[in-house]
Amino acid sequence: MNERYDFIITGAGPTGLAAAITAGRLGASCIVLEKGCRPGPEPRGESIAQYELMDELLGRDWLKNNASNDPSFRRFHSPMDRKNTLIDVHKPYYFFHWRHLMDHMKALAIEAGAKFLFESEVLDLIEEGKCCTGIKYKDKQNHIHEIKGTTVLGCMGHKDPLGKKFGIIREKIDCPTIKYYTTHAPRVNISEHPNLQFYMIPPKMLEIAPNLPPAVAYVFPLADGEMEAGLMLRLGQLNSIKNIEIPDDNLMHKVWDHLTQRYPGFSEFFKGAQTNYKKLTVISNRQLFKNIIPHERGGLILLGDTIGFSEANGSSGLYFGMAQADFWVRLILKRRKIQSDIWSENFAATARNDYQKGSVYKYIKKSYRDIVLAEKIMFKFCGSDRLLNRWWKPLMALLQMKS
Repeated sequence: MNERYDFIITGAGPTGLAAAITAGRLGASCIVLEKGCRPGPEPRGESIAQYELMDELLGRDWLKNNASNDPSFRRFHSPMDRKNTLIDVHKPYYFFHWRHLMDHMKALAIEAGAKFLFESEVLDLIEEGKCCTGIKYKDKQNHIHEIKGTTVLGCMGHKDPLGKKFGIIREKIDCPTIKYYTTHAPRVNISEHPNLQFYMIPPKMLEIAPNLPPAVAYVFPLADGEMEAGLMLRLGQLNSIKNIEIPDDNLMHKVWDHLTQRYPGFSEFFKGAQTNYKKLTVISNRQLFKNIIPHERGGLILLGDTIGFSEANGSSGLYFGMAQADFWVRLILKRRKIQSDIWSENFAATARNDYQKGSVYKYIKKSYRDIVLAEKIMFKFCGSDRLLNRWWKPLMALLQMKS
């Protein structure tokens, strides 16, 4: 492939698709490589808050018109569901189907002029003179190809081989997570439980897993009889709480089965439910990797879940990856108007500085600081069933103040 692109985008998730939409609409050439046969193959639900960028990217009120539920509150449950508190998050969180979003974003990217290469596995970078100038990939016939471009955007998430090349240690960024989806849950009733439900599980509380780190189980109802649910380990205090350790895959599934069958409150949603989808994966929100332009003269920018760029409490990570992609595409194209050789001189250093001054980066950085403090208070200082329930009311008052 001899054609040269303004943007080579690796990964057709929300971050990569947002980059393709913005780039195409601004007149830049781009190509998106995706290992799978389509964007986002998993059949699951999702949630995202409304921001101005969502209307710009997806079309005015697309989220609102395609949402099955849009609560503005979250209900937090104390250990063993002894207490619960409704927290106002001051904006609706739209619940929708993942497949609808992925298909819509792909169509918008194609409409904007983006090209796609599916079933194409990114293998490595092309590097010339301390700069990234393209990528090597393997097609479905196992043939190796090269693509050259001005800027490579690494958007392949927690399995991104480009991130590993530059020292991103996934164990420092990812939190093991089970994601579950069902369209057959007779106990899920929107009129009774419209809000996202969080169940706080302090460290070492479950007899089935006495060394389990802090965890949060969650349910969000998509419609009557339909929900996404999951279990996410919270590992921010892993090194400061004694005698806890990350469970292996087998134990994670045992914990999940225990919670869905026996845990007070949480298990009620699963009575009579039939599983459509269950997967042990990760959420990349434990640590933010900062060196997102690893080459001295630039050319490669690592984005989204690859670097842990999501809201640290696990909510609406989709938006922030999409906003980050939009920011970088616009910054690169603004530079192109000034200088055709975009990555010459010291642009990499200037670009990093502009990025760190941006509102989206500052918000994500603050969310990491806030979650460290919240988890230290909740899971270290009040790190037991008894103490969390005892201090539940002031803890929830603090959480409401921060929301």
